[in-house]
Amino acid sequence: MVEPQPWQDDAKTYMDRHDWAGAIPSLERDIVEHPLDPWSRIFLGVCHVELKNFDLALTHFRAAESLAPDLSAPVGCQGDALCAAGKWEEAGEFYRRALEMNPTDELAMKNWKWWNSQIENA
Repeated sequence: MVEPQPWQDDAKTYMDRHDWAGAIPSLERDIVEHPLDPWSRIFLGVCHVELKNFDLALTHFRAAESLAPDLSAPVGCQGDALCAAGKWEEAGEFYRRALEMNPTDELAMKNWKWWNSQIENA
């Protein structure tokens, strides 16, 4: 059974409203209470991408990847952060890696196809 995480749920409410800065305190608190859960780190990284804090986002995605090395989501999210930062080639490496890790992950497939279409049209 999964332990309830009310701080993470609170943060998702903010994120649903695109209040990225508002979600951060709840995610930070959830990380303190659930240090081994990669998802609050992933969500925190997403908030920082939206706030254009790309280096900080990468730090959180890398921490999530170290907590869940078999999970493709933090790998793909690193691609998102690098892409948003204008580092296209590096982003593609992470999108490819995420797809290789989980070939049935719909988001990984979508990101890889999107990235390739952008490179082809550049």
